[in-house]
Amino acid sequence: MTHAPFNSAAPRKQIPFRSFRPSAFCFLLTFLLAGFSIAAETPAFPLRVSTNHRHLVDQKDRPFFYHADTAWMLFLKLTASEAAEYLAARKAQGFSVIQVQLTGFLGATTRADELPFAPPMYDFAEPNEGFFAHVDKVVAEAERQGLVLAMTPAWSGCCAEGWAGQTKDKQPAPLNTNGPEKARALGKWIGTRYAKFSNVMWIMGGDNDPDNAREPIRQLALGIKEAAPAQLMTYHAASTHSSTDVWPADESWLEVSMVYTYFRGFNKAWKREQPDVYEVSHAEFAKSPTRPFFLGESTYEGEHGDWGSALQARKQAYWCVLGGGCGHAYGSPNWNFPENWREVLKLPGAASLKHLRTLLEAREWWTLVPDVKNEFVVTGHGESQSNNLATAARTAARTADGRSLLAYLPGPRTLTVDLAKMTGKPLVASWFNPRTGESTKIGEFTEKQRTEFHPRGEGDWVLVIETATTP
Repeated sequence: MTHAPFNSAAPRKQIPFRSFRPSAFCFLLTFLLAGFSIAAETPAFPLRVSTNHRHLVDQKDRPFFYHADTAWMLFLKLTASEAAEYLAARKAQGFSVIQVQLTGFLGATTRADELPFAPPMYDFAEPNEGFFAHVDKVVAEAERQGLVLAMTPAWSGCCAEGWAGQTKDKQPAPLNTNGPEKARALGKWIGTRYAKFSNVMWIMGGDNDPDNAREPIRQLALGIKEAAPAQLMTYHAASTHSSTDVWPADESWLEVSMVYTYFRGFNKAWKREQPDVYEVSHAEFAKSPTRPFFLGESTYEGEHGDWGSALQARKQAYWCVLGGGCGHAYGSPNWNFPENWREVLKLPGAASLKHLRTLLEAREWWTLVPDVKNEFVVTGHGESQSNNLATAARTAARTADGRSLLAYLPGPRTLTVDLAKMTGKPLVASWFNPRTGESTKIGEFTEKQRTEFHPRGEGDWVLVIETATTP
């Protein structure tokens, strides 16, 4: 990935009209209020994989939407009180997960100048209690606030900044020098220490494929899993790769997959040929064995000029979820907490993504099936393999109420929808504004035929079509 400080061009490292009938209005209002209630209720941790292996659920079997903020250096750059402030701000914006590096980049210290292990050897058998005591406080605060912390125990690194492969002076990195046996012991130590926290899941690797330290990484994962079996695990591979691209299907610890890409034409990535988010999502959804997956990293808002727009942040989030993912991760310059991190919190993309969660949690989002073959939205998608494609998904028809169809448009265009594919009638169609969260009714449709829809106004839109019900 390639990120730069907020409002800076300097790269950080080579590291994505008609009115409602009362019945239809009550139907949609009920769904919106239900979504608010779900979002407001603290999940019963720890999370686990659903029985169909498509999404995550809490201990009460309630679907959990992985709506993450990327704050990699939270433990390193903020004090415990500042971290509590940050977590509260992100929770208020609707985020449910915070992605963070447990030990940071190699050589990075906390604000109290604590390292996780003493240099130059970084002996895994000698962890620094002062460092991990600080981490404990922040993890406990996140648990108190009802937020998941998805932590990388030892960030691999793409460009010699991490714990795997080689250091910047071409010496073996700590995962390699400590080796598999010490990595396994460290995993057991970490797992034992953090097993008491119900809100923790683990992201192995970090911005690289595992072959520069495959066995130490595997043993680190197995050690954590042995001591904390209830905590979920995934793997953060190099961009364009998912977890399941780089690990075999029988890796017992790999329960959740992460996809990672930017888009064609993005010239800041360390791999130049980048498929689009909807492409890797569709590919991951089709894999067997089935695993829940989410977009773990893509373009960060506020970096690389126009590339890092609020629109791009929304595109990639909607593309993954409508591509069959169980969530996504948002990123900003707050991955590294610049001095103005409180101002960075106010970037518009972060605020607008709260509306994505509201839209989904008012519906059975966990049953979404991507419209890969364009059976529902039949024309109007735009150019394939571009950063401007309209994509769609529909929820499974499990009750007499029928199903919902959601189509995301990165910009205005006319979509043709085959309403004959929808169950129930009449059907209510509306435009959902992903920038503001406002919904505008288009109309009700009783004739099951191909129908054209075009938004009134510029910007991105979500077309929502679902069965009307009477209260």
